[in-house]
Amino acid sequence: MEALPTEPKTWNALPQALRDSWLRSAGGVRDPISALPPIDLDDAALREYRKHHPLRLVLPVLRRLLIEPAAEAGLIVAIGDAAGRLLWVEGARETLRQAERSAFQPGANWSESAIGTSAPGLALATGRGAQVHREQHFSYTAHRFSCSAVPVRDPGTGRLLGVVDLTGDAQAVAVHSLPLLLAAVSAAEAELKLRPASIEQITVSTLGASPAELVSSDTRQPLGLRHAEILLLLGWQAARGSQRGLGAEELSHLLYGESGHEVAVRAELVRLRRLLTKHHAPGIDLLSRPYRLSAPVLLDAAQAHAALFSGDRRAALDLYQGELLPGSEAPGVLQIRRELSALLREAVLADGSTDDLWRYLQLPEALTDQAAIRTALRTMPPDSPHRAVLVARTES
Repeated sequence: MEALPTEPKTWNALPQALRDSWLRSAGGVRDPISALPPIDLDDAALREYRKHHPLRLVLPVLRRLLIEPAAEAGLIVAIGDAAGRLLWVEGARETLRQAERSAFQPGANWSESAIGTSAPGLALATGRGAQVHREQHFSYTAHRFSCSAVPVRDPGTGRLLGVVDLTGDAQAVAVHSLPLLLAAVSAAEAELKLRPASIEQITVSTLGASPAELVSSDTRQPLGLRHAEILLLLGWQAARGSQRGLGAEELSHLLYGESGHEVAVRAELVRLRRLLTKHHAPGIDLLSRPYRLSAPVLLDAAQAHAALFSGDRRAALDLYQGELLPGSEAPGVLQIRRELSALLREAVLADGSTDDLWRYLQLPEALTDQAAIRTALRTMPPDSPHRAVLVARTES
């Protein structure tokens, strides 16, 4: 007998774990025939959220071990947060297009309470690996695919961070699929273990038109431009491997282009220290003689720079939302801004995919980049809906 979501008397045909999941799902999904997952995060909110989510740190590992082989097999991989919201969905292009018809896409909520039984929702609800065949999904919108999923935990605290899911045809629930997922998640958790402070570290957000922010696990503190510049300069130096810090005279040159402003620099540093004391993650302080941070910060500009040097253009484009501190005219900031912008452009034009080029061309600084536009048009499929937009931006 086939289990039907609309007929509870048939649910005994399901394995116990799935039967329990259907019972939970019935409390949240009133119409499994027409239900669709809600889109909890629009594009802007998704970009901002992904910049600070700890699972961004293990994207290179998951792409190498799971996403790339999955794409070759015609499958897709979804990485979601602990609430069931999908943050990244990557893999085989045709499968991605089919999945979007069921709103299996970044920003959508695939928790049990939102859309009923699915592998991501079941893995999050039980804290264990899960497999769900097509007709075992509670809502009919998910019946086109099968899926396997494994939860991801913070190796230091055991806290649930999210879920990694493999979706597609019968291969997604093959006998080897769950062990493959478990191995990839174990590797990701091992990577997180090497960065024990990263989840609670401060993130300094400096890229794009939005005001710079100091972000910890539970607070978001807007930064004035001068404080953002100082944190950028100190964080950038530390990210490049230097632990010596910067003296007041050095900061004067980097901020003002000349010495003689040491008194103003010291006054700003006193105010910045007060700000850190009030809004910091545990264990971070501004040290002096020379000035340096007592613990590393996650600097989005440095992360984008590192991603480019490792060849991970997608991660760099996820982080790079626009020019570095666009309101700043500090010489030290201008130098980093030019370096990062040029490195991104060179990487995308030299080796970027069509999607990379399209994403790059959405940046304000690239809107009229004729070389990038021509390169994208050469690589873009003739039927791409983006061609007309780019042709309109070409200069005669």
